[in-house]
Amino acid sequence: MIPTTNRGLRTLVASLWLLLTTAALAAPAPPDLFERVEEYRLDNGMLFLLLPRHDVPMVAGAIVVGVGNVDNPPGASGLAHMFEHMAFKGTDHIGTRDAAAEAAVADTLLGAGDALTAELCRAAPDSSRIAVLRDEVTALEKRATVHVVPMEWPQTYDRFTYDFNAWTSQDFTVYTALLPANHLEVWMLMESERLQHPVFREFYSELEVVKEERRQRTDDSPEGMARERLESLAFAVHPYSAPTIGHMADLEILAPSMLADFWCRYYVPNNMTAALVGDFDPAAAKRLIDEYFGDLPAGPVPPGIDVVEPPQTEQRRGLHRQGEERRLLMAFPGFAPDDPRRPSATLLASVLTRNRTSRLVRRLDLAEGAARRVRASSTGGFSRYAGLFTITVDLMEDVSNERAEALVWEELDRLQAEPPTSDKLDEIRASYRKGFVFDLQKNAELASMLATYQASRGEWRYVHERFAAWDRVTVEEVVALARELFRRERATVVYLEPQAADDAADGEGGRP
Repeated sequence: MIPTTNRGLRTLVASLWLLLTTAALAAPAPPDLFERVEEYRLDNGMLFLLLPRHDVPMVAGAIVVGVGNVDNPPGASGLAHMFEHMAFKGTDHIGTRDAAAEAAVADTLLGAGDALTAELCRAAPDSSRIAVLRDEVTALEKRATVHVVPMEWPQTYDRFTYDFNAWTSQDFTVYTALLPANHLEVWMLMESERLQHPVFREFYSELEVVKEERRQRTDDSPEGMARERLESLAFAVHPYSAPTIGHMADLEILAPSMLADFWCRYYVPNNMTAALVGDFDPAAAKRLIDEYFGDLPAGPVPPGIDVVEPPQTEQRRGLHRQGEERRLLMAFPGFAPDDPRRPSATLLASVLTRNRTSRLVRRLDLAEGAARRVRASSTGGFSRYAGLFTITVDLMEDVSNERAEALVWEELDRLQAEPPTSDKLDEIRASYRKGFVFDLQKNAELASMLATYQASRGEWRYVHERFAAWDRVTVEEVVALARELFRRERATVVYLEPQAADDAADGEGGRP
C-alpha cells in the first residue's frame, strides 16, 4: 500500500531514490571501457595507456612524472614546482634565435648562479659580494634574452590546443593537454621536445614569478600559512612537512644547475607514465609514440624516500595569528597507499563532512551555529607515502577555537559510540559512483586518472577497482578506524586567530 501522508511519501521517495541510484551505479563504467585500454611500453621503459573513444574529435593527453616536492634535495623545497614552471620555457629548438650563442651565455650564467648560491649558503654571507653576484646574474640573463624568443613554446602550443596545463604535488608532476584529434602529432612533438631537450632560460626572472606566487597564495593567505604550520608540526622528519611551493628561504638559494641535475635524475622514461584518451587510431598513435618518444634515453629508476615518520605519541599544538577570521585545523597520521585501512579512511572523512547530514556539519553548523564551513579529508589515492587525515573548521565570528575544538572532539567520540548506519555508507558509496560516472564523460579527467593511478599505485585499473575496495568496508571497520585514529595524543592542532594591530610583531607560534 502506498503511504498517504507527506512524511510517508517522502520516506518512500527517498528509499526508492537510494535503491535506484545504488542499482544504476553499481557498475559505474561500461565493461568494455577499460577493456579497450591498451598498454604500450617503449624499450626505454616509458609506458603509454591508450584509450580510443570516438564520440567527439578531441584527444586528451596526460604525462605523469614520478617526482614531487618530497624528492627535492634538503634545503631546496620548491625545486620540483620550479622545474614545472621552467618546462614551459622551451627547448634548444623552440624559443631561441641562436641556440649556440644562447648556450654560451647560459654556461657562464650557471657558474655565476652557483657562486651566488654558495655565498648565500655560507654561515656568514658577505652582503657586498652577494650584491655583486646578483648584478652579474642579472646582466648575464639580460644578455641571454637577446637570443630568446619570449613565450614561443606556450604560444605555439596554444595555437593547436584547446587547453594545456601542468601542476606539481608533493609526489607527482603532471602535464595535461586537450586538443583537436587532427593535432595529435603536435602533442607528441611538444611534449617530447620539452622532456628531451629542455632549456632552462629566464631562470631568475621566473623565480621571481614563483616567489610572488608564494606571497599571494601562502604568505598573504591566513589559511595558507596556517596549513603550512599544521604540516610542519604534523611531520617531524618526513619531507611532507615542506610546502610544494617551497619555503621562501629555500627559493632564494635555488640555482639553474639544480634544475639540470633534477632533470637528469627524475625525468627518465621509466619514471613517466602517459595516457591518451579520445578520437585516435591506436596503430597510428603508436607509430608517432615510437618516433617522438622512442629515442628518450633510458635511465635508472630514481630512488624513493627512505625517511620513515616515527609514531606520534604526544599532541602537537600551534598558533598562527593573521587576518581577521578564526579557523581550526586538526590533523592525524594518515595511511600509505597500500594500507588496507585507507578505503575506510576515505569513507570516514565523508561520514564526517560530505554534506549537511554529515556528523561534523550537522553538529557545528546546523545545531550549534558555530561554523561557516567544515571539511574532512583523508589522503587520496595519488600519494606515494602516508599523509594526513585532516579536519578544518571555519568559525563564526563569535565562536572561539577552544569551543570549536571541544565540539569536534565530542563528535569524534560520539561517532565511536553511535556508529553510522550501513545505509549511510551505501549512500556515500553511491555518491562516489555518481561522481565517477560524470568524470568518465570527460576525456581529460579520464586520461589524468589513468596515468596518475598507474604512477601512484602501479596499476591503472585501480581507477575502477577502488569502488570494490570501498564496497568491502563495513561499519565496524569505520568505527574501529575512528577509535584508532582519533586519539588525543595522535592529534596535531593549529589555531588560526585574528591578528590585532598591536600583535603585528608576534607572528606565528605559541600554544593555544
